[in-house]
Amino acid sequence: MATSTGSVSNQAVQINQGSYSQQSFSTGHTCNSSTLVFTPFYLGNDVNPEPYVRNQNFGAQVSLSVPLNREMVRLCKELAKRKLEKERLDLALIRVLKCAELLKMGFKIRDDSPYAPLCADVVPIAAVVPKSAQVSPAASGSLPPQP
Repeated sequence: MATSTGSVSNQAVQINQGSYSQQSFSTGHTCNSSTLVFTPFYLGNDVNPEPYVRNQNFGAQVSLSVPLNREMVRLCKELAKRKLEKERLDLALIRVLKCAELLKMGFKIRDDSPYAPLCADVVPIAAVVPKSAQVSPAASGSLPPQP
């Protein structure tokens, strides 16, 4: 009769890749894209009883995740482009409106200020007369004709 004795050490590695890469353009607007993931790992163990045993295992996992619905990815990116264009336009219009308000109130950013270029291209096309400088017909001595 023959007998055999020994021990086996069984180790496993589980690597969770996570979700797709996402680009966020605003609250509730994220677009998925392809993701390439490289995950290195190391496993090691030391056994101290006689004889001393040291095990070392190195490895890596590479995975590529690709969204299957390319049309949705294209549509999401197109919506993001439009949203960014709208935000640029809104910013430009607000800048012009605020500069026009400054001019209307009789203010101007000094030419030697680092902020002078903000309003440099805003030019009034009509004379701006502050309300306090406007003269009423009664004060000017000329009354409107009586019917």
